[in-house]
Amino acid sequence: MDPPLMPGELPDGNSPGEGTKLFWARNVWALVQERDSAVKQLEWKLADIEGQLSKFWERLDRAGKERITTQEKVDRLLFESEEVRQQRDRLEAEINHERQERLAGHKELETRLNEVFSQLPLSNSDRLQISQPLHPIQSSSSPMREPQDLKEMLANLHQEIARLKPPQEAEAFQELQELKEQLNQSKSEQLQLTNQLAIEQKNSAVLKEKIKELNAEIEAKSRNDGAMEFESEMVNLLISSLADPSEAVQRWAYALLKRSHLPKAKMAIEDYQPYRFFRCLQVLEHQKAVRTLAIDPEGNFLVSGSNDKTVKIWEIHSGNLIKTAIGHTGSAIALAISPNGELFASGSGDNTIKLWELKTGKLRFTLRGHTGWVNALAFHPKGNMLVSGGADKTIALWNLETQELIGTFYGHTSTVRSISINPQGNTLISGGNDNMIKIRNLLTGELLHTLTEHTGSVCSVAISPDGNLLASGSNDTTLRLWNVGTGKLLYTLADHSSGVTSVSISQNNMMASSSDDGTIKIWNLEQARPIHTIPPLKTTHGNEGYMLCSAIGPNGDKIVTGFDGGKIKIWGIGDH
Repeated sequence: MDPPLMPGELPDGNSPGEGTKLFWARNVWALVQERDSAVKQLEWKLADIEGQLSKFWERLDRAGKERITTQEKVDRLLFESEEVRQQRDRLEAEINHERQERLAGHKELETRLNEVFSQLPLSNSDRLQISQPLHPIQSSSSPMREPQDLKEMLANLHQEIARLKPPQEAEAFQELQELKEQLNQSKSEQLQLTNQLAIEQKNSAVLKEKIKELNAEIEAKSRNDGAMEFESEMVNLLISSLADPSEAVQRWAYALLKRSHLPKAKMAIEDYQPYRFFRCLQVLEHQKAVRTLAIDPEGNFLVSGSNDKTVKIWEIHSGNLIKTAIGHTGSAIALAISPNGELFASGSGDNTIKLWELKTGKLRFTLRGHTGWVNALAFHPKGNMLVSGGADKTIALWNLETQELIGTFYGHTSTVRSISINPQGNTLISGGNDNMIKIRNLLTGELLHTLTEHTGSVCSVAISPDGNLLASGSNDTTLRLWNVGTGKLLYTLADHSSGVTSVSISQNNMMASSSDDGTIKIWNLEQARPIHTIPPLKTTHGNEGYMLCSAIGPNGDKIVTGFDGGKIKIWGIGDH
């Protein structure tokens, strides 16, 4: 019996499938534990912040109460001070009133005494005797001197005022200043606490938002991990379904794998050869034989040239006709699309070359210089130069910026049927009806190699994406692979039963060839072996007709063929 599991433990798997699920579950469990730990840490921090906020609110409440008490004391002291001031003013008014009355009495007494003295006929000695007893009265009536009792009363009043006013007012004023200072300090402290509260509230909101984002991220990661695990299992199932005996199951599995972004799905698609599922997706038409085809570097547009003297631009995925370019007075025999996909060139039986805008079909200009049909065209990788080959046995170099003929190569003894330029832009390869292939230095014009192994016209040449391999198709029914640098023949492929009319190579080194035998053959260029053959379609009158040209898309997922009856067929894997 197995021992009991501890909390957070998961049992061991007994099978590879269970082991995988268990590994995934443990990873998910670890993420959950990590999330719980992070959430707990954030909760603890929030609790600490809430405790600090509680203390802050207590301090703020206490400061508010102290401020109210201080304000009450200030109000009370102001009230008492006002009462003392009023009492002082009242006492001073009474003293002044009494002083005025006494002075008025003294003046009146002095006036009467002077009247009495003026009426008495006394001698000077008598006056002196009378005035001596009156001297105290006269002295007391003098405005410069006050009676003793008045002085005593005034002294007492001043003492009372001094007792009431100075100590109490000074003490109250001092206490008032202290209370004001305390009040200002309390307000300053309250402002600081308010600012601190705002900061803490902001930090708390940020932490809560982080917690929310963390939870959302963890949930999304859990969902994504679950979805990726499910998708991985589904991809494994689809990969295994590629080996299913049912072709329908294989087709569905391949179509679904193409929609997956997982690396192992892409690797499975690269390793798996789906060309046996190729079928005709679209049928397009010219009025007469289709002589030449070209696909743009992105694989979105198809250009076709015909004996009906027109060039047509198509949307390759939908088969919709975008534009019909009219301007040649002879058959459109050769096509080439510029490396940036903005222009294309057409060569014709009217001995001219025309440059057009790819997406609008607008004619830019016409190049004249050949004295025979223009059978082959190739853009320089930089896009500033065009090379053409014609029935006049020459190869012409054109400056597209100045629209001038800048060079002519000779050497073929018959019509030049096909040309190609390596990706580095320094090597030109041409094939002709003289059964020869010539390799030249495009920069100097030097002839490097002449290949003579074909026993029939060289109808088509193509160079691999790395520029090292050359493929040629001939009326002698063979395909041949050559080393571009040395000119050495590497392989002779004799799988077609009739002349090879066209050869093209995709960016992933898949090669397609078409033949007068009505078949399309798909090859692995690096291994020099055929992968699949698309047989000719049968009609009530026999085969469809002669296949004059073909082109493979840049990703190898589309092949286009042109027939002498005017039809164009687009081959690939449909949605189902």
